[in-house]
Amino acid sequence: MTPDELVSRLAPVRVPADFARFGGQDACVALALGLLAGAILSALWRAVTAPRARPLDEARAAIAALAGLPPQERLAGLALLLRDLGGTAPPSMRQALYDPGTAPDPASLEAAVIAAARRAER
Repeated sequence: MTPDELVSRLAPVRVPADFARFGGQDACVALALGLLAGAILSALWRAVTAPRARPLDEARAAIAALAGLPPQERLAGLALLLRDLGGTAPPSMRQALYDPGTAPDPASLEAAVIAAARRAER
């Protein structure tokens, strides 16, 4: 018996009428799956294209947040920020960081933080 003869003797496939037609439930399932796929793709797209904060902008915001603190706390915060950015404190500020009796001027430390942030952007 050849394969063609075997195929010709097979009975036709019988599918229930409910499976053979596309109904309202099928349309709802297709719509729900499309909405779910769209929500997942939208979340992924948002995560991929989210704007990244620049180190310089973050440094300026941190300097502004530290502006209202007492002088020694402000210097300590600026020194921590400078350390996080990979910079080193200027020699004029090193004594002020450890001696509370010195009158510190945080401008040079702020300039060092900004310079380190600019280097971090590159």
